[in-house]
Amino acid sequence: MNNDWLENSIKRVPRVTLFLGLAVAIPTALLGGLVSGALVLAGAALAATGFVSLKLFINKYLQAGPAKLRRRAVLFYSLRLLLICLIFLTIIFFFKVRVLALAAGFSLILVAILAEAVRHLAGIKQWKA
Repeated sequence: MNNDWLENSIKRVPRVTLFLGLAVAIPTALLGGLVSGALVLAGAALAATGFVSLKLFINKYLQAGPAKLRRRAVLFYSLRLLLICLIFLTIIFFFKVRVLALAAGFSLILVAILAEAVRHLAGIKQWKA
């Protein structure tokens, strides 16, 4: 089976996340303030960056065989999670009231993944017809 559709979807998810972040950040900036709009966009950018780094992480470390390399992978993945948590804690520290804007932007990756799933399910339905 050809996995080109999977690679294309994996490449498209961060772009769709950033597009959704921009599309939500503009009305949020107009209605809730410039800082809230910027935090929505920053959350979407953080989610897209996290998705790309996770893809690179999987391609580099988890497909390798030796156990030493896997231990290093666990260490780097733990540091990645710590970095994401520190970014969230920093945002919470400086913008206590607007932390939901960042979380909303970060959650847009779920919408992008759902859109890709619906797109592929529609393609399967057309293929069967």
